[in-house]
Amino acid sequence: MVKKTLLALLLLLLLVLITCEKKKRNALRVGHSGGYLSAALYAAQDSLVNVDIQHFNSTSDIAYTLLLGALDAGFVEAEKLAAFAELDGFDQLTVVGKVTYPYGATLILRKGLNVRLQELGGLTIAVSEPTCVLLDTFSSDAKRLGADISNVKYKYMVFHAMLPALESGDVDAAIIKGTYAVAALQAGHSILYQNWEVQPGDECCPAILDQAALVLLSRREKLEAVKPFINALVFAQKSPPDQLRQSVAEHSVIPFEMLRGQPVPEFSLESDKLLETFIKHKHEDGDHDDHDHHD
Repeated sequence: MVKKTLLALLLLLLLVLITCEKKKRNALRVGHSGGYLSAALYAAQDSLVNVDIQHFNSTSDIAYTLLLGALDAGFVEAEKLAAFAELDGFDQLTVVGKVTYPYGATLILRKGLNVRLQELGGLTIAVSEPTCVLLDTFSSDAKRLGADISNVKYKYMVFHAMLPALESGDVDAAIIKGTYAVAALQAGHSILYQNWEVQPGDECCPAILDQAALVLLSRREKLEAVKPFINALVFAQKSPPDQLRQSVAEHSVIPFEMLRGQPVPEFSLESDKLLETFIKHKHEDGDHDDHDHHD
């Protein structure tokens, strides 16, 4: 009797393991790189059924894994989209969603530097381009607030190089896009100035791209399977802002208090028209060599 009971339990366990393995094989495979921009994903994560959410260190890795067919969907940085569109196999992918975030104008001070807006003279500040709307907005506000920035030294570089430049001490401060603000705080730097009322429309912050930060790509043959996942993200996005921030805090290493005061990223549906827009208005940040400039 004991042997029969034991055998029955073993058979039941085997059945459960086979079922779990089958579900895992049939699960929708989604890639993301974490961070604050994954707010809707984090908010939806606990309610997602049969979805295998995989974390990657970079969205480039996500794009390559999508191209290889090892992922069904994944979030890729919008600024990299046009470059990946040129690779073999990209025609098997399609745009299904996007995460937008305000450009903003944020002045970050490297950690350990404690100065006021009126004490920036002589400092080296990283900026994207001489004609960037973020720099223009900051300059106008500084003048309005009575700060003399005529002796500031600007160093031009791509946005993703600014935080490493702060870490190395190559620059004292940086005027960054809003999407980098939380990462800067995480690294121990401080925010001296922010203005979220930036009106995009130049090479630095093109309005036509609708402030897209991440793009959700899906393999075309998985479109039907991806739809419930997308619907879950849209529903999660309707959560109160603080609830979205709390979801990020619970699923990442970013403290809730650090997120307060920063805008909440917004997930929405999108199509290949966005890809066409990126390709048409492709702007390579790397086309501009780093160089120094004095106002």
